[in-house]
Amino acid sequence: DGLKTELDASHAKSIDLESSLAAEREASAAKYSELEAEKTSVEAKLQDRIESHNAEVESIRENLTHMQTKLTDAESQSAALKAEMERHIDGLKTELEASQAKSIDLESSLVAEREASAAKYSELEAEKTSLKAELQDRIKSLQLDVDTSRDNLTQMET
Repeated sequence: DGLKTELDASHAKSIDLESSLAAEREASAAKYSELEAEKTSVEAKLQDRIESHNAEVESIRENLTHMQTKLTDAESQSAALKAEMERHIDGLKTELEASQAKSIDLESSLVAEREASAAKYSELEAEKTSLKAELQDRIKSLQLDVDTSRDNLTQMET
């Protein structure tokens, strides 16, 4: 009779444990579903951020290409002006040697033209330096964006 009571108590305890385990399984399944939904939401947000960042990177690349074109144009103009200035100075020197009577006037003219040409050349050199600095800043910014994207992708993969 004592064994039967003990067996009945053990059986009741086993039923309680099974019920508790089933409730725990249901709670775990609900939590898993909730976590899975949260994971999907986070992945979607990350994908949106990546796409937005990629669009920014593409825009930066386009700006960089535009700036490179402007820099190349400025360098070409600078070289052409320098060559033109050099040809002009050579012509003025020849003319100066050929005409002693005009030497004072030609010398004054040459000085004025040299100053104007040097000022223009300095202006173009300053613009070229500024464009180079801007281009380097854009490259650094682009590299930083690329590095950040890589970090984000690496974090997303892990």
